[in-house]
Amino acid sequence: MITLVAAAFAAILGGLGGYGLSKKTGFLSIEQYRQKAEDRIAKAQNEADEVKREVAERTQHLKDRSKDDDERLKEKIKRVENIIGSKKEQVVKKEARAQILADMINEEDEKIRLLKEADLEKQQNLKLKLAEKVGISMDEAKERVIGTYISDLDRMKEERLQKYEQYLADEKIRIAKNMIVGAIQKYGNPTSVEKKSLVITVPRDDLKAKIIGHDNRNLLLLEELTECDIIFNDAPNSIIISSFDLVKKHIGRETILKLLKERDVDEDTVRRKIEEVKREMEKMLITTGRDIIRKMNLKGRTFPDDFYRIVGRLQFRSSYGQNIIKHSTEVGLFTIMLGAELSVNLDTCKIGGFLHDLGKAIDHEVGDPHDLLTKQIMEKYGFSWEEVHAAWTHHDSVPIETAEAMLVKAGDAVSAGRPGARQETLEKYLVRIKALEEIGNSYEGVSKAYAISAGRELRINVDPRALDDSDLGELAKTVAGEIEENVTYPGKIKVNVIRRMQSIDYVKK
Repeated sequence: MITLVAAAFAAILGGLGGYGLSKKTGFLSIEQYRQKAEDRIAKAQNEADEVKREVAERTQHLKDRSKDDDERLKEKIKRVENIIGSKKEQVVKKEARAQILADMINEEDEKIRLLKEADLEKQQNLKLKLAEKVGISMDEAKERVIGTYISDLDRMKEERLQKYEQYLADEKIRIAKNMIVGAIQKYGNPTSVEKKSLVITVPRDDLKAKIIGHDNRNLLLLEELTECDIIFNDAPNSIIISSFDLVKKHIGRETILKLLKERDVDEDTVRRKIEEVKREMEKMLITTGRDIIRKMNLKGRTFPDDFYRIVGRLQFRSSYGQNIIKHSTEVGLFTIMLGAELSVNLDTCKIGGFLHDLGKAIDHEVGDPHDLLTKQIMEKYGFSWEEVHAAWTHHDSVPIETAEAMLVKAGDAVSAGRPGARQETLEKYLVRIKALEEIGNSYEGVSKAYAISAGRELRINVDPRALDDSDLGELAKTVAGEIEENVTYPGKIKVNVIRRMQSIDYVKK
């Protein structure tokens, strides 16, 4: 329809255009244009008819196709309805079968309930008959059974605890040994033994005569004021200073070095130089103590000069030949290495180990035990309870309450027990060995006692006919108590009591 209107409109426009053109040119007449317009209208009409015919054919085709689609859809719906109907029938059948099964299960449950009730009734009757026959009530029987179970469980628990405690006892010794061995292996510094004497090298022997003075007056005055043994004639070009007191030995050494630089030496010069060295030493003690504390790396802590002076004096103290500051450094390092294995407070380990012998700086002046003095000094200068406790309890003056304190004690034993760590004269060593063996042999039933491991173990063999196994523990405890009371010894002494039975027989043909 739209096409026909468009064709007609185009024909009219063409006619009008032609008319206008004819008016301008004058070539065509009005009839001719009318004829052309009619031809075009006829042509447009034909084209419109053709379009109408094509549209009608397509419309019919679509109607036919739609009808076919409707037929197929109806058939499909019918098939689906048939399937749904069959499914419904199946569901109905299944529900019927399920109802039958549920009824059967209910019947069986009822039978089981009745059987349980009957069984329970029989059990009650049986329990009553058993109680009448035994003569006790059910509650009493239950309590007896529970009591038996409890006693068995307690016994089993005790046995397991004993086995576990024994396992832990064996394991802790192995672990502790491995930790100590590892710490010793990691520490490769030489021992902290302080030599009794030191040697001053002199460029010329004639300088020694200048220091000795007329009639040995300077030498005698030096030995009197420094309280050291000074030997000039033992070796050429050398002066030997000997003293157990490291402070006095240091004063003697520094005084002689200053006198060697003097042109003339008399008694007044000796006195003046000794006083000069003593004043310098006071300053040196503070500097030494400050350097030691700085090496400990105690962050955020400052101390007065009096504390640094006390720490510096440890540089000039010795015990069993060990230099105290070197020994304290060893104990601090050993304690830190052991503490790192156990994840404890390493700062407390470090402070407790480095300062555990702090009291030895003044114990020879005050007279109190050095561990108690350590406690008093550390409390005075603001250390915490844990740090003080770790430092001063290494000799068991009070019961040890922290792991850090126990590690300080172990570190002290390791440092003191290292081979060559402490000096001891042969005479004292032999006296101690003999005293140990005499104590062991003095008890009845002992066949032979002898000290081994450089006096660190007393091994006692007993007569098996005189003593039983039950007597060995008491004997070891008694011997250890007497040794602790009467013998002076470094570290620990192990008392090992051995009772051995041997029976031999022969087979003859």
